[in-house]
Amino acid sequence: MSDAEIDAVGRPEEWETTFDQYQRAALRLADAVSGDSHSIEPALVADLRALFEETEVAELILVAGQANLNNRAGNAAKQLLAGDRADDRQN
Repeated sequence: MSDAEIDAVGRPEEWETTFDQYQRAALRLADAVSGDSHSIEPALVADLRALFEETEVAELILVAGQANLNNRAGNAAKQLLAGDRADDRQN
């Protein structure tokens, strides 16, 4: 990935000019999985089905879901496990 692509990942407004249709669909899926995954846009579902084989969609879902889980678990761990535990016991 180029530096420009890495920078654009966090700016959806730049996806159209930076990434190809496959990459954009994968990024949109990752974004959807990170939010309310009960309501993935029908247009995204149609795009994914048109661009990828079923097994590829399954892999994209698993990778996006695993990355999301790792981020959420890491955030919780930082909040719950960070700092000096001896200080916590004294208070």
